Amino acid sequence: MDTPYHPVVNSSHWSRAYETKAIETLIHRGTDALLLLGSTLSDETLTGVAARVPLILFGRTVPGLEGQCLTLDQRHGAYLATRHLIELGHRATVHLSGPREQQDADERLLGYRQALQDNDIPLRPELEVPGDFVEQPAYRAVTHLLNTNVPFTAVFAANDQMAAGARLALHRKGLRVPDDISLVGFDDLPASAFTLPPLTTVHQPTTRSAWRWPPTSWASCKARMRRCPASPCR
Repeated sequence: MDTPYHPVVNSSHWSRAYETKAIETLIHRGTDALLLLGSTLSDETLTGVAARVPLILFGRTVPGLEGQCLTLDQRHGAYLATRHLIELGHRATVHLSGPREQQDADERLLGYRQALQDNDIPLRPELEVPGDFVEQPAYRAVTHLLNTNVPFTAVFAANDQMAAGARLALHRKGLRVPDDISLVGFDDLPASAFTLPPLTTVHQPTTRSAWRWPPTSWASCKARMRRCPASPCR
């Protein structure tokens, strides 16, 4: 879409301190609006940010800001991923979860648990392992499971980044995906299609969801955005 706006992309690395600093910097520099993915910040903090700058939240619902939130059914996606592994015959699936204080991570964990319960598979706390949504903690978590001989036959990672960390841990222990251990991710990042073999992952229809956002919500956001300069920066 051709618009007069130019995106500035910044990663918080799932760090509350880094995200806070990034938001303050962007607001100080006069950004027209903020789009936050997930966010590690509290509802109260996000409500305060929304009072200062037009704000859209993806993958997160904040009371009082529902009209500015875009959400997908994270729990159902995780349920389908776990059920897929169960249908392949797996009854010992590791779940690499995201930060517990994040809505999307919590919803994916609940979907994993529900799929196990619906298929009469006991929950095993030792198979629910925090991976913090990034590669290195996921790598360490899977390495620890292997080193301590915790039995499992599959891994469901709550995002593709953690799946990459898990894959490396398995590879360094001489285990092949999917021959020895099945692996499923979440998000369907573009790079996931180019791993060997390509990662099985849950696709998030972000573009389609954005187009389905109520026109009144877009209009409200745009009404608050400052008009861009007519001439380019020099």
